[in-house]
Amino acid sequence: MNSDSKADILKLALPGVLIAILLLAPFLNKAFTIDDPTFLLEARQILKTPLQPWSFPICYGDNLCVTQAGNMGANAREGLMGYVLVPVILTGGAEWLAHLIQILLVCLVVFEMVALAFRVGLSRIQAAVAGLFVVAIPPLLSMASTAMPDVLALALGLSGIERLLAWKDERRWHQAAVAALALGLAPYARPHFALFLPLGALWLLDELKIRKAFGQFRRQAVLWMPVLVAGLVLFAVNFFTRPRGSGVERNMEIGFGNIPLNLFAYLHYLSFPIPLTVVWFVRQWRTVKIIILVFSVPVVAAHFMAFSPKSVVWEFEVAAVLFGGALIVDMSRVQLRARNRVGILLLLWMLIPLPAVIYAHFPIKYMMAVTPAIVLILIKLLSNVPSRLAYLAYAIIVAMCAGYSLILLRADANFAESSREAVRELVAPRVAAGERVWFGGDWGFYWYAQEAGARVSRPDEPGPNRGELLVVGLMESGGLTLQRFPNRELIKSRSYNSPHGRTMGYGAGLYSNYYGLLPWRWNPGATNVYQVWRIH
Repeated sequence: MNSDSKADILKLALPGVLIAILLLAPFLNKAFTIDDPTFLLEARQILKTPLQPWSFPICYGDNLCVTQAGNMGANAREGLMGYVLVPVILTGGAEWLAHLIQILLVCLVVFEMVALAFRVGLSRIQAAVAGLFVVAIPPLLSMASTAMPDVLALALGLSGIERLLAWKDERRWHQAAVAALALGLAPYARPHFALFLPLGALWLLDELKIRKAFGQFRRQAVLWMPVLVAGLVLFAVNFFTRPRGSGVERNMEIGFGNIPLNLFAYLHYLSFPIPLTVVWFVRQWRTVKIIILVFSVPVVAAHFMAFSPKSVVWEFEVAAVLFGGALIVDMSRVQLRARNRVGILLLLWMLIPLPAVIYAHFPIKYMMAVTPAIVLILIKLLSNVPSRLAYLAYAIIVAMCAGYSLILLRADANFAESSREAVRELVAPRVAAGERVWFGGDWGFYWYAQEAGARVSRPDEPGPNRGELLVVGLMESGGLTLQRFPNRELIKSRSYNSPHGRTMGYGAGLYSNYYGLLPWRWNPGATNVYQVWRIH
């Protein structure tokens, strides 16, 4: 890519970058939330033991207590974000810096999305739209307002695929080097990005027929060298930063019993909040009428089976899951029948998160790995309609998805702020007054309570003792901690409502489908409750 083409891509990426900055800038001071503390603690540990990022103890509520965070299993393979967050620790845990880093990563995602759009043959306007889509479609902006590694993983994975295609087209060694490094590091941010390596290997093929693929491999074996090196990079970073000492102390709840709920979540996300199913059915209307009719029968049945006032939401979720399944069936039929190489590769890309269905939950952030494929599919679906209709469809998709992302950002900022404010009101003054304060709870509360001087109450250690204080967040699993101290007196309780809706709990599950298939639910009366108890 020469300097002129880089400048061109920067210009076309500018609309997506501006929207990202416009929507994320108001939330620069957003409180840390959910899994942010684990990566912040990892960054702090890196300053002590650079090659042992997960060698610190952690006790999330009473659910998960280990002597080394690396013994949690899966998380021990997500060390890269800690290195990125080291500057945040050096500045005293500044929220704005963590979010600024994420904004810069989003800008990289937009640039690489536009570059990839060019690589697969899209026009200038379509490439610019690709940059807008990748920003607007949830959950990119939501995850960019956290300190979690999902945006980092996407930036690396997307860069790796784009540079791999550049290497295929132009055969410059620096392209191969960047592709290998990016693809090798992406799984160290989120493990399921390891599937970008076989995906990248397939993208290097000119044809997907086995005989011709083997023939190309024999003639051009050096073409796959970046994929091999990426595998070596991935092995090396995991080997040199692997957890030392005792083995895994807790099973991370991997099991086949998780598959139904997680598979439903995957199919649901394809219909909502990702608009792929709607656009596919509108464009394929002539050939999918029967499929829609067949999959509508269970939705109608759900209507007659539901008698509660919440049946409308339930029917919506049933419809989203069923039509998401219909989408996969019909897309597979169309692409395989047409033997469309790019279409089949994009379909395979969309399936990357499926191995994660055996994990304890399947949050929408797992879909970020497939967002570039979804963006390209959406644009290709709209490429054969009249220009005016295509531009109208682009505008509607960007406006609706960005609007929904803004709703998520606002509601999640309220949710995150409750833990920071609770610590300011209930913990910090009592620590300053000389009281011995303990706490029980996880997520953002875990970070802010410790920063204020409180000590976590572990089930495997004594404390709090008689006369000391215990502060718990009930939403953050603090109720489990309370069960260990039946002799207690309530000193103060504080509730924080949800004026902009919920992203976690009360039917909403932005960070975990365990709490709900919808990333956001309107429920301004829902509260996060924090309590101060005196132990007797």
